[in-house]
Amino acid sequence: MGTELVIRKAGFQDIDFIITTIFEAEKSFTNIISYCGIFSLTEEELFSIFRVILEEDVTGQELCYSDYLVAEIEGECAGACGAWVEGANGFSSAILKADILFGFISHEKIVNAKHLFSTLQKLNIEREKDTLQIVYAFVQEKFRGKGIVGKLINEHIRIQKELFPQLKKVQLRPTITNETAFRAYQKIGFTLTYERSTENTEVLKYLPARGKYLMEKILE
Repeated sequence: MGTELVIRKAGFQDIDFIITTIFEAEKSFTNIISYCGIFSLTEEELFSIFRVILEEDVTGQELCYSDYLVAEIEGECAGACGAWVEGANGFSSAILKADILFGFISHEKIVNAKHLFSTLQKLNIEREKDTLQIVYAFVQEKFRGKGIVGKLINEHIRIQKELFPQLKKVQLRPTITNETAFRAYQKIGFTLTYERSTENTEVLKYLPARGKYLMEKILE
């Protein structure tokens, strides 16, 4: 197998791989995808919904494709990672995502999930305006151990610093149980700044972990 690594912007042809990236990152080494648990969707149903959403490609939030970079090895997608500068387009990513998502999930499923929203909001770590937000990093198992996630993140930083020279901070949010990701992010200069979690194990029916870390990296 060749080892030449190419990092490029994701295109329309990468939509299925980006969805796989979102799914695998969401699971965080479990079998739980939060969207499926919260809205009572199968993976197949969610995949179909996400394909339509990603085709619309509304940037500035995680459910698009052109805010992602893809790492290729000998023409095969090895990994991917998304990123955007929060609020750079004038809108909150949370509001953008909610507006898009609720347009494709049935009213009945949204109503049935409402009793969970207050609990989930308590676990939410808001995204800080004018910071680079890193989301959904994933590498296929056979390509792991090559530092691909770090290279994807560093390329996102390079690109966004050119676009926004005033950019000073990068943030990401691994689950509190994903020690592999936590250590990998530490190796590339991220430090733990905050944790939000709950002792309520009921959330594990809907989420892959009881909370998340906020990790940050200050840019020169």
